[in-house]
Amino acid sequence: MTAIQNMSRSGTRTGDDYDAIVIGGGHNGLVTAAYLARAGLRTVVLEARADVGGTAASERFAGATVNICSCDHLTFRTTPVMAELDLAAHGLRYIDLDPAQHNMTWSTAADGIAWSHHHDLDETVASIAEVLPGQADAYRRYARAAMPAIRMIFEAAAEPPSVRG
Repeated sequence: MTAIQNMSRSGTRTGDDYDAIVIGGGHNGLVTAAYLARAGLRTVVLEARADVGGTAASERFAGATVNICSCDHLTFRTTPVMAELDLAAHGLRYIDLDPAQHNMTWSTAADGIAWSHHHDLDETVASIAEVLPGQADAYRRYARAAMPAIRMIFEAAAEPPSVRG
């Protein structure tokens, strides 16, 4: 088990007394530990893996270095965490690409049915229409219906936790 120490504001460690113990050095555990340490609590993070970062970590896979769960970055970027913890000063930088991703049907890759997801809904719908013309309008309706729920999730993610929430 790896212990990440010196998370207190003073940066010193004397003894094994901690105000907070965070189990798991994934992105949620690291963010939690950073807030606790910023509040002045002597904090230790315990992680079973050799590396920290959890789903925010990159690993070797199929001859490339890949993020093991990039979906978490979408929601994370809607929260105030990056600014509050000044993560840019520690090297965090996002590069936005367009198209944002390429998608394929669940069938085999050999069928050639693939489309691009863009930041712009009309561009995404146009990409779908090229390969699945019967699905383009359905995707537009889905996206419009999903937006209120997505906005609600983003708003909730930006709010501090509460007993009621």
